[in-house]
Amino acid sequence: MDSRLEEFEKKLYKKEEGGPGKQKSYEVYKEADSKKPKVGWEKGERRRGARIGGRDITVLAGILFFSAAVAFGYYLYYSSGNTFDKKNVNVDIAGPEIISAGDQASFSVTYRNNTKLNLKDAEVLFVWPDKTILENQAAQTSLKEKAEFGLIVPHQEKNAIFKGRIFGSPGEEKEIKAVFRYAPEGFNSLFEETKTITVKIAAAPLALAINAPAQVVSGKDVDIALEYQNQSDAYFPNMAIKITYPAGFALVAANPPPTLANNAVWQLGTVRERSSGVIKLKGNFSGAQGEPKPLYVELGSSEKEDEFIVYATASSATTIASSALFVFQTVNNSRDFVANPGTILQYKIRYKNTTDTQIPNAVILANIDSALVDMKSLNIQWGAFDSRTNSLIWNGRSVPALQVLDPKEEGEVSFSLNAKPSFLPKNFSDKNLAIASSVKITSSLGPENPQGLPIDGEDQLSVKINTQFSFNGQAYYLGGPLSNGGPIPPKVGQKTTYAISWQLSNTTNDVDDIEATAVLPPDIEWTGAVFPQDAPITFDKVTGTVTWKPSKVFAGTGVLLPVERVDFQVSFTPSFMHVGQPVNLVSGALLTATDMFTGTVMERQVPVVTSSLLNTLKSGEGTVTQ
Repeated sequence: MDSRLEEFEKKLYKKEEGGPGKQKSYEVYKEADSKKPKVGWEKGERRRGARIGGRDITVLAGILFFSAAVAFGYYLYYSSGNTFDKKNVNVDIAGPEIISAGDQASFSVTYRNNTKLNLKDAEVLFVWPDKTILENQAAQTSLKEKAEFGLIVPHQEKNAIFKGRIFGSPGEEKEIKAVFRYAPEGFNSLFEETKTITVKIAAAPLALAINAPAQVVSGKDVDIALEYQNQSDAYFPNMAIKITYPAGFALVAANPPPTLANNAVWQLGTVRERSSGVIKLKGNFSGAQGEPKPLYVELGSSEKEDEFIVYATASSATTIASSALFVFQTVNNSRDFVANPGTILQYKIRYKNTTDTQIPNAVILANIDSALVDMKSLNIQWGAFDSRTNSLIWNGRSVPALQVLDPKEEGEVSFSLNAKPSFLPKNFSDKNLAIASSVKITSSLGPENPQGLPIDGEDQLSVKINTQFSFNGQAYYLGGPLSNGGPIPPKVGQKTTYAISWQLSNTTNDVDDIEATAVLPPDIEWTGAVFPQDAPITFDKVTGTVTWKPSKVFAGTGVLLPVERVDFQVSFTPSFMHVGQPVNLVSGALLTATDMFTGTVMERQVPVVTSSLLNTLKSGEGTVTQ
């Protein structure tokens, strides 16, 4: 078959004697068959031409099919080798789930290229949480680190290690983030993927202890030591110790001295690795016998003024020592009573023999600050008053039970008197007043009873006094800082303006959180005229509400300082329905405020202001006329 095909091609491309050129196919066929008989020539020629033409079509189709198959196979091979699926790029961040604050923590980030393409410009951005100190930065300026991997070929894995010390409170969770970036070969776009890991602060390698006596005698100085220790190889910067003192504690001395004026904060700076320190205090506790007086201490980081990260805490279990004789006082059945000027103060004094033995000849002595109370109102039951020492006395003569106190025996004595009706400061130091009282019970038995306990019992109490805070309302047409106009008495169809003045005065305590509100009726208009012009007063057109929010009003305002005031103007144009009567210009005003010394929330009110201007006009001048 191949030889016949070659013969055919030779004849097809055979040159003529006269020059080059191809013979037409039908001429070749004619030359080949010219020597054959003519019989049946047409039929035979037709059959032979059909057979050769079919073979040509078959060969051509085979060539085309083979070429298409090769091309399709090459396409499949090329396309399968250049497709990219980012799922086959495995990135990960690994590290501890629980750490101790300040300890060095190591985290590993990993690339694995499971694609058939190279990954170019591969890198990772590692983002640490706040309060982290990095090991790889000489001068830390950022909490971000970058590792560049460059080219990652198919099936290759690369990783990087990041080290740092994370600080935080015990139980706090910190998030660490790694951002992976790369560009697959043949792609112009940059691919990015983010992984996170959460780390929990289990504890801090810092110890804190308080060495304080379990029991103290009220008012007697004692020594206290605060010890702190860093038990790790990590250092802690910006460290501080804070102490919360109990009520009745007085700090006498400290070594080293406290950093801040409140005697409660010590700035330690950097606590180095494997180091310790001691703060020595001298102070005294005052209170009722058996009353707990714990010190609460915190060790932590104070990098910012408004932020304190606590690493360790400690507290003492100090209580006021129980003596053989116990005494305890209340005012109006409370240990935290706050009095208004002029309040009647009912004092009750409880006493008890805490031992199992008799105690003879008990005496109770009470003293009270006479400068803040009316001693003429003193009413004492079964006792006496010694004006020379300003003392109240109860003994076995007036209270027979005090002649001999049996084991565990207890009883009560009482007295009452009034706080002074008013307190006007004479200078700026006359503020934050409190009525102090002290009570002592003793016996002729001696300084100690047979059981070794102190014989005397003492108790002290303080009653804070609320400030006298006044809110007054005035109104005027003439004679104030705002100028008014229009007819007086008001006339139908003509506008008249009026001014309302709110004024504050204060005696002994600073007052804050002040807000006064009132409402204008629908037929009254707010003109916008205010004195002083920058006064913090506003008007809501929708609700008709006037709101005044002055800043803190200091003790002595209206006495040592000018009255705090604001004036505002309203206008009124009466109609026929108003004739013959005064009209309301503004509703009664309500003011709320807080006494900054006692914590008492106060309310004050001023009455409704009518066109008669709180009866400051002559009769009939506030009534609408035609």
